[in-house]
Amino acid sequence: MSLVGILTEKAHENYIMQGLEAKNFKQDQVFFLKANTIKNLKNIKFETIIIGKKVSKNKEIVRELMQNAKYVIFNSDITENLNLLEDLSFKLITYGFNPKATVTTSSVEEGKIMICIQRTIKNLKENEIELQEITRDLPSNISSYAVMELLILELLYN
Repeated sequence: MSLVGILTEKAHENYIMQGLEAKNFKQDQVFFLKANTIKNLKNIKFETIIIGKKVSKNKEIVRELMQNAKYVIFNSDITENLNLLEDLSFKLITYGFNPKATVTTSSVEEGKIMICIQRTIKNLKENEIELQEITRDLPSNISSYAVMELLILELLYN
């Protein structure tokens, strides 16, 4: 069973979980990492980790979780987290508004976002996901980051 650990904004959690459940993920496969509970999860080997918000506490535990993961999905716009990547090896997928990110946006309009895959990504079945643009709905109460986080997970596990 694939386990996914997600460190993201609280407001993104329901949106991401609903999207994953629609893709046949079960709730016991997805763990939302929180500062006050992350110590309890330090011995779990996640296949995929999303680092989508600033890590201010438990940095060593987060680094350990990242080191043991097959994929790390990393918000490259949060520059305070970049030091977490030093001396670690894993398959890294960056996302954000940073033009050098693996996954970025090419346009954001009211209710829609166009997400750009700028480098080839190999999914868990080793199939290549080619460079492309994908249009997604952008609910008014959800940030572009949450949409990118969900899309990357869908691409990896589809």
